[in-house]
Amino acid sequence: MPYHSSMPVLITSKSMDLGFTHEEEAFRDEVRTWLDHNLPAEWRLEGVGGYREDDSTEIQRAWQRRLYEGGWLKLAWPKEAGGRSATPVMQAIYQEEIAKAGAPGILGRLGVTLLAPTLLVAGSDWQKATYLEKILSGDLIFCQGFSEPDAGSDLAGLRARAERRDGKWVLDGQKTWSSGAHYADKSFLLARTDQQAEAHRGITFFLVDMHQPGVEVRRIRQMTGGGEFCEIFLSGAMVEDRDVVGEPGAGWKIAMTVFGFERGGLAQAARFERAVAQLAELARKRGAGADPAVRQQVAQAQIEAHVFRLIGLRNLTSAQQSVSPNLDALARHGRAPGPEASLTKLFWSEMDKRIQETAVEVQGPYGALAPDSPFAVEDGRWQYGWMWAQAETIYAGSSEIQRNIIAERVLGLPRGR
Repeated sequence: MPYHSSMPVLITSKSMDLGFTHEEEAFRDEVRTWLDHNLPAEWRLEGVGGYREDDSTEIQRAWQRRLYEGGWLKLAWPKEAGGRSATPVMQAIYQEEIAKAGAPGILGRLGVTLLAPTLLVAGSDWQKATYLEKILSGDLIFCQGFSEPDAGSDLAGLRARAERRDGKWVLDGQKTWSSGAHYADKSFLLARTDQQAEAHRGITFFLVDMHQPGVEVRRIRQMTGGGEFCEIFLSGAMVEDRDVVGEPGAGWKIAMTVFGFERGGLAQAARFERAVAQLAELARKRGAGADPAVRQQVAQAQIEAHVFRLIGLRNLTSAQQSVSPNLDALARHGRAPGPEASLTKLFWSEMDKRIQETAVEVQGPYGALAPDSPFAVEDGRWQYGWMWAQAETIYAGSSEIQRNIIAERVLGLPRGR
């Protein structure tokens, strides 16, 4: 099957600076040096596929603590709050070097990457003071409670409800695909608080204690063999007013802020360049490198990975130029991404799926083996990566949803009937 892409490449004639300054390159050297001294060789990822979630919980927890103590998880925070007021370029350099080093993920990644910046935008002073440091340190692990059995990409169709009783909110309903809910301490969760409001209104954003009565977590065993996806069952779970983020009924707007942070892809470029290099090596080892069709597939993958890097650099240039030096650093870090983030998410998720499909194809019959088969090529990491790539086009908003956002909110096209 020939490697093909339906992704448009957006070209702009506006001049931009895609290079790095001496100060930025010095910062890159600082990151590399710190990683050399703090990232053990046995923690580094060997290739595509990464850690199996169930096997790496303690590694991810320990790595998050090291990053926190090193100040890296507050990189963009203002200096008076313990951060470095890092520019968007510095943040991207850091993420790129983390990927190049093969660093593991962090256990509380949803809280660190999604909830913490959202609280900086929409959280109360009490929520920031109570949760932010614990989220970053890993002392408090959050999972996400958005999707439901009948409300995934169509999130506005959620049915979980919250009612006011005796001065508290009482939650009932079901959530699904909640990664890490089995070890999470709390969940940032959406529930409908106004049953009569329009679909996108009357939804509220809650911070829910996962250890209380009325919360049950069931793990879902998926085809990868892992069980990090979970179902959450709410039956009379309680939430106090102080754990409502924003105003009651404003949950949809806050959720869109979360999705904007999730869809950002500047840190992904190094990951895909690494994957393409490993794909080329795999094709050579499997004796498929002489096949013109395979060479075309690998070349196309390299082109797309390079285009993705250029898109990331262009976004960096735009972000850097849009930051006013007179703005408070915390506000700069908390600026919510716009609908253009859907362009990046759509591009990288579809690209990764094609890379993984090519890798499985060049294995020939071995590509049909399960990742845990003793005969699987390279410990089955490509098959594992292939299975995850299918999910990438669904989570954080499916590719179909991303195309609708791009069409309506970026290109200004009329809504279809």
